[in-house]
Amino acid sequence: MTFLHRAWLYVTRKKGKTVLLFLLLFTMATFVLVALSMGRASEIAQKNLRQSLGGKFVLGVDYSDNNPYLHKEVLTETSWIMYSDKQVTTEILEQIKQTAGVKSCDASNSSLPKFEDLSLFAGNIPIEEEFRIRTQALAVWRSAENELFTSGALKLIEGRHLTEEDSHKVMISKDLAEENGLSLGDKIATQDSNGAKLELEIVGLFVPRETEPITAQVTSFDKIQNRMFIDLEADIAIEGSAHTKGYAEVNVTVDDPEQLDAVLAKIKEIPLIDWKGFTLTMDNESYEKALAPLKQLSGLVSDFLIGIIAASLIVLSLVLTLWARERIHETGVLLSVGIRKSSILGQYLAEALLIAVLAFSLSYFSAGVAAEQIKNAFLTQTVQIDSAPNANKEAAAEGTPDWMADKETDSTPELETKIGLGNMVALYVLGFGMIIIAVGISSISIMRLKPREILSKMS
Repeated sequence: MTFLHRAWLYVTRKKGKTVLLFLLLFTMATFVLVALSMGRASEIAQKNLRQSLGGKFVLGVDYSDNNPYLHKEVLTETSWIMYSDKQVTTEILEQIKQTAGVKSCDASNSSLPKFEDLSLFAGNIPIEEEFRIRTQALAVWRSAENELFTSGALKLIEGRHLTEEDSHKVMISKDLAEENGLSLGDKIATQDSNGAKLELEIVGLFVPRETEPITAQVTSFDKIQNRMFIDLEADIAIEGSAHTKGYAEVNVTVDDPEQLDAVLAKIKEIPLIDWKGFTLTMDNESYEKALAPLKQLSGLVSDFLIGIIAASLIVLSLVLTLWARERIHETGVLLSVGIRKSSILGQYLAEALLIAVLAFSLSYFSAGVAAEQIKNAFLTQTVQIDSAPNANKEAAAEGTPDWMADKETDSTPELETKIGLGNMVALYVLGFGMIIIAVGISSISIMRLKPREILSKMS
């Protein structure tokens, strides 16, 4: 009779012990599976979060006294403007974009050019007559990488995006084009800095995800339907001043926020950038806030998994040790008929593993339900991340209306707690490992005895 046969007979005969060991292993497996599932869910959520939010930093002109290229130009007794001879050029942007790990570069300048021949949509905030023929024009490096398009606030529906190679091109809203009977290839007129006529060719039409609410307080030049995107060369011609040679700053998004420091180190090595006139500012707050609950969950899961493994190993070892002492007579009989200790140990191990296979398999269902409940409880207690303040700052720099900037972003992490094949494999590896250790510990006191010692104990 093989040790496997003996193990099967023992398990089916000792129903009380079998049920008790089954419940113990089933409970242990459920807790382990829940921990593995939550741990895996946290890892996936962190990865998805990195991909969706990305890391950000801003390369901008240094407006402090440390910048030797800074100028202060007085306009009136109460107003003045500061600008630097060193600005972010298209060549610098190309170098940044080519840096490994960089996802996008959002560089833009805002101006209010005149469009006397256009019929603009009226706002509900009264403005002076002079500004009724003006609207916001964003000079962009690549409109496809502008935050308004990457965030989905605006969507290109006809034509193409602006690139750094464009000259005197413009993108307008579909609504504005229809209002004025314009289409792709048509030209709209504005003025350069000398008052001369400047024509811009329409190369793209976009639509907003949503327009301003009726109650939103906006000027005509802030209305999203009146928004325009132009190239840098057109902006330089419109402004015609020393403070517009390039871009004042560029918002750079990297693929992985965890690699932000490495990317910054590479950016600092770009020879085209004169660091006496620029500053680097990290903008990782949204990512860190959204990641905080996931890091907390990951730490709790790790501690819980270690605790449940240690507790299960201790309890399992104690139970099996108590049962092994009750089987001294059985062990002595088996030894007396010539069965080796390794075969006896194999029988004890097989008994536990037979029960474990059933317990581990059924724990799939209980762990799935438990993990889902824990996930719901975790998400309920997680404070939703409010990124509206940061959005407002970025929006102000890019001329985004307040009604759009005030929308809150829900960065609550998504957790997928489905028990997968990987979780089950990990459970069987961990579970079988614990059983082998526990059986080995419980059998040491008996397996080291000689048959004569066992018989003397039996008497």
